[in-house]
Amino acid sequence: MSQIIKAIVDTYTHTTELYITTNNLDRFAKADGWQVVDTLRYHAERKLKREIQDLEFWIPRQSDQEATAKNWMNRAKASYRGDEISKNKLASSTAKSEAETFALTVMHSELAAAQAAYKELTGTTYTTISDKPDAELSDEEKALFARVDALNAANEPEVKAKKKA
Repeated sequence: MSQIIKAIVDTYTHTTELYITTNNLDRFAKADGWQVVDTLRYHAERKLKREIQDLEFWIPRQSDQEATAKNWMNRAKASYRGDEISKNKLASSTAKSEAETFALTVMHSELAAAQAAYKELTGTTYTTISDKPDAELSDEEKALFARVDALNAANEPEVKAKKKA
């Protein structure tokens, strides 16, 4: 577990013994009595959910930044001429790419730790990412995909004809 997630769990854990009554009218209800309860569990759950939401929002953006940095690094490598300017350009773009990759790796590990802590706390999983199978697409979305497929099919014979020639 990462330090941030461990700090959330540690900070928002407070187990104490409370007298729980299930019914104010029945003095001798069987469920009444002293029980050990984590009084901050709701807050820990809320904080972990927020951390998961935040990471799931930023990971795709960080992935795009990483891809952009790798693209610039490859461009600097292709334009390397052996002089000081191209050497510095390659070194800086390589460092930037390494930094973006490291940030993405940290974010993925934090997400995994937050989801594991949430599952340990609640017994269920939590994610904000929802994959909709094709069966759940709206009619408008299905029509749009059909148009895209039709356009792709219309362009295929031209591509094959150009390859044969």
